[in-house]
Amino acid sequence: MARPSDDPGAGREVEAAIARVLDAERDARTAVAECARRAEALRADARATERRIAERAAARIAAIRVGMADKLAARLAAIEAHGVAADPQAVQDEAARQRLDDAVARLADELSEARS
Repeated sequence: MARPSDDPGAGREVEAAIARVLDAERDARTAVAECARRAEALRADARATERRIAERAAARIAAIRVGMADKLAARLAAIEAHGVAADPQAVQDEAARQRLDDAVARLADELSEARS
């Protein structure tokens, strides 16, 4: 019985098979490297999109806050123009006044966040 090593054609077949395996491995490495490059490009695009969205959101929030501040200023001016004075008994001490100011600031923040 003949062994494959005794057949000169078998050696060439083995070499050709090894060459095909090596070619396939090289092609696979190239494909993996290309996939990694494309994945990094997608991640970079996603990060850029995230930054643009965050910047637009921040700009919108700032515009809403400015708008709310302008509306508040206009309403306060209208109240003052009508001669409505604050009741001096309404806020009796500095701590109560500070709590009131804090509550108004929180309300303004909540209103501006609800619209964004």
